[in-house]
Amino acid sequence: MRIRANNPSPMALTGTNTYVIASADDTSAVLIDPGPEITEHRENFLAEVGDRRLSAIILTHQHADHSEMLGSVETWAPEVPVHAVLEKFSRLSPPVADGDRIAFGTDTADVMEVIATPGHTMDSISLIHDQVLYSGDTVLGEGTTIVTHPEGSLRDYLNSLDRLLQLLDEGAYSTIEPAHGPSIESPAQVLEYYRSHRLERIEQVAAALEQGATSATEVCDIVYHDVDPSVRGAAEQIVRAQLNYLGALAADDQG
Repeated sequence: MRIRANNPSPMALTGTNTYVIASADDTSAVLIDPGPEITEHRENFLAEVGDRRLSAIILTHQHADHSEMLGSVETWAPEVPVHAVLEKFSRLSPPVADGDRIAFGTDTADVMEVIATPGHTMDSISLIHDQVLYSGDTVLGEGTTIVTHPEGSLRDYLNSLDRLLQLLDEGAYSTIEPAHGPSIESPAQVLEYYRSHRLERIEQVAAALEQGATSATEVCDIVYHDVDPSVRGAAEQIVRAQLNYLGALAADDQG
């Protein structure tokens, strides 16, 4: 059950997707990414929970369009554990880590497996349940995602894409439900594109530096000259992440 928040923007696409997944016996549920603090959105996802016991809330990463609703969690889910990587968001549960399994029902299948997928932010996680990968902002339903700076890491992001491809090859999931945009029914194609696109951009940034660009702004003027002004700030964040990545590679070579 996908509930989309009414917070469309160039970064959030049509809005933030909140997910309610019911247990096998339909008596309990888990909530993924409560989203922005919008009363109508809260009413909508609680209506989807319905008479089921809300047994867990999981946050895929720190950004406000996913986490802001947690500011009022005491009023709408006062005794429900919140599972997150960062301690400041965790509640009634220790911070989660890669490989953790979050139970939300009595059946052995009522489990969300935590997959650490840092990159978009350092605290980004994905979740696997019943052949579905809930990817947060690591993979979007449309376009490509941003590697934020300094919250994220391009090296970690590339590693996370490789891991998701490996898990796909191993049969761990077959569909992706992203935090923005529609379902992804061809994960391999999308993940391969994400990886090739990021590597292509890195080459373009390196070429811009060779042309004489000396700052993130100058690199952005060359590499992202055609982006819409509304996402110019995001483009400069990506460039900073790319410059940091290239700097780390150069340091490794010197070492």
